[in-house]
Order: sequence, then C-alpha cells, then structure tokens
Amino acid sequence: MFMEDPLLKEYIIKDIIRGIEKEGYNIEKSSVDDFLNNFVKQYDRLPKKKEIGPIVISYIKLIKTQLSQSTIEQDNGNGGSQTNSFNSFMKDLSDQENEINTIRYNKSLYHSGKVLIIPKPDGRRLCPICANENWFKIHESIDKTDIISHFPRIYGKIYTCSGCGCVWKEK
Repeated sequence: MFMEDPLLKEYIIKDIIRGIEKEGYNIEKSSVDDFLNNFVKQYDRLPKKKEIGPIVISYIKLIKTQLSQSTIEQDNGNGGSQTNSFNSFMKDLSDQENEINTIRYNKSLYHSGKVLIIPKPDGRRLCPICANENWFKIHESIDKTDIISHFPRIYGKIYTCSGCGCVWKEK
C-alpha cells in the first residue's frame, strides 16, 4: 500500500493550482485534492512532475467547456436548465473519460487496426489521449486508405504517439 506524504501532496496541489492560475482561471483547492485522492486510489502513487502539465491542461479544457456551456445557457435565459446542462455535460465528460480509459488500459487502439478520428486542431498538434505535444514523440505517416486526390495521387496522414501508442487521423 502506498503511504502518501502530506507535504509532497500539498506541493503538487499548489503546482496544479499555480499552473491553472497562470492561464487566468481559478479552481478550488478541494477539487484538486479530490482529484489527487482519486489518482492515488487508482494508481497507488502521486502524480509525477511530468504529469502535472497534462493535468493542468485537462483542467483548463474542463473549465473552458464549463464556461462556454454556462454562457450558452445564460443566453437562452433558462436558469433552471443550467443544472440539467451541467449534469449532461458531466455525463458526456465521464463517457468520454471512460472511452479514453478503455483506449489507454485495454490497449484497444494499439494494434487492432482501429484509428481514432478527431477534428483538426487549431494550433499545435497534441496527442488526444496523453496531450503530449513533443514533436519527437508524435510520428506522422502516410495513410494509403485515405485518398484525398486521385490525380495527382495524394494520400491522407495518420499520426502515432510513441508516448501512449495512440493512432489517430485528423479530419
């Protein structure tokens, strides 16, 4: 069993909160503490220093989607449906998280021939699973099954993350 160090845990919480505040957002300490408790329960360890960046990125994405959902609901003028939209948002988020965990831990996309299809990102290309943006870990190759043009013959591209093994296309 893992014995957690409360001092180390506090440093990790402060690092996560500092990273989120650096981007201009706020988060409650109790939320980050709950996340770390769940992390310890699932992995039997605290997150490593290199894992804090992806955690901050995922929190920022979560905050942005929550803010966009709340502004849409306020524009509609339905104050009572805001909790319903938040509950549906959390359900969609948990479904997406379950799908990503299935991909990660069951290794369903590693060598099965299945390819994850995501929309083209704005800006820098990230791995959709581990949010790795290191150019040396994201490999680009030609996808002969995706023909863009017949004359001249132009094929689509497929991307592979060597960090987590995810294979994806951008459409």
